[in-house]
Amino acid sequence: MAFAVGQRIGDYEVVGQLGAGGLGVVYEVQHLISRRREAMKILLPDQSGAAEMVERFRREVQTLAGLNHGNIAALHTAFYHEDQLAMVMELVHGETLRDRILRGAITLPQVLDIAGQVLQALDYAHRLGVVHRDIKPSNIMITESGLVKLLDFGIARTEQSSDLTKSGFMVGSLNYMSPEQVSGQKATASSDIYSVGVTVYELLTGRLPIAGATSYETMLGIMQQVPVPPHEIAPAVPRTVSAAVMRALEKDPMRRFATAAEFLAALQGASAGHPTARERATGLAPAIAPPPPVTPTLLHPSTGMVRPTLQSGSGMQSLPLEEVTRKLAVYIGPVAKFVVKKLAAQSDDIDSIYREAAKQITSETDRAAFLRSKAH
Repeated sequence: MAFAVGQRIGDYEVVGQLGAGGLGVVYEVQHLISRRREAMKILLPDQSGAAEMVERFRREVQTLAGLNHGNIAALHTAFYHEDQLAMVMELVHGETLRDRILRGAITLPQVLDIAGQVLQALDYAHRLGVVHRDIKPSNIMITESGLVKLLDFGIARTEQSSDLTKSGFMVGSLNYMSPEQVSGQKATASSDIYSVGVTVYELLTGRLPIAGATSYETMLGIMQQVPVPPHEIAPAVPRTVSAAVMRALEKDPMRRFATAAEFLAALQGASAGHPTARERATGLAPAIAPPPPVTPTLLHPSTGMVRPTLQSGSGMQSLPLEEVTRKLAVYIGPVAKFVVKKLAAQSDDIDSIYREAAKQITSETDRAAFLRSKAH
């Protein structure tokens, strides 16, 4: 059943359609009483009669209900409308990582920032026994402030649930699948780490690590072919970063990082000795002697070639950024550091930083409490 703009679904009014995924259509809706804009996902009409798809959708609701992390799009509620299950989620304003790739060049610090936030979300989910199984750029949203949100847990599995996919069948997106998924084996947390490795590789080089002319060639390549290290395609990529990505792409899951947190630590360690101008300006990086003027490199997403750009400091050392970060972390967790860092680079006014940071807090009550905390 398709819904038209202005149509009511329970306590919500349809504002417009946002898109469609593997399981359902996503609408922007507005709650009739609170007037809050949210995202509503409803099973696709041609899927509503398939028992397996209905069960997958129900499991997505139950999986998201158990997750509460700043880098995962939050579930608000779920209900039945005319015997059709609907889930209402946090409305994320921004663009998918896929759209961001197509829009233009991405700097190395931005790549590491995005990867870090995705890995924080996965580390949290994995510790709760949830494996996403479909990490790819189109399932990663980036807000205007640079906050990353992981979407679409439609084919996620938990340790407590049986796998709906029969042995020998694959679920996920082929280009980002791990070798074990391609071979029809059970996906694990290590499979998600591999998929993040593919995504980071693409961001760094502008190409996929494995890409065959046909699906069969791609599957064979994922199983057998060793990718060219990122730094050999894009020389601006540090060898330490390249090595971390290559470890995530190991064919044998036992040779990859043991956890998403370990992958994150490797990426952070690879860039620790080279803080960005933004980090130095905000005071969120270790103090170092002022370097000579440089032009940071940009990696073009389609060619992997390096382009120069200009970047300037923002004079933010005097602002109480650590205090803002600490207060915001109460509501959205460790990702607060990334949010405040990005907002600080965009503004030299502490009031505007607080206002923009507050937008990342889902609860109106918590948002108001955070804003009040500025006076203390």
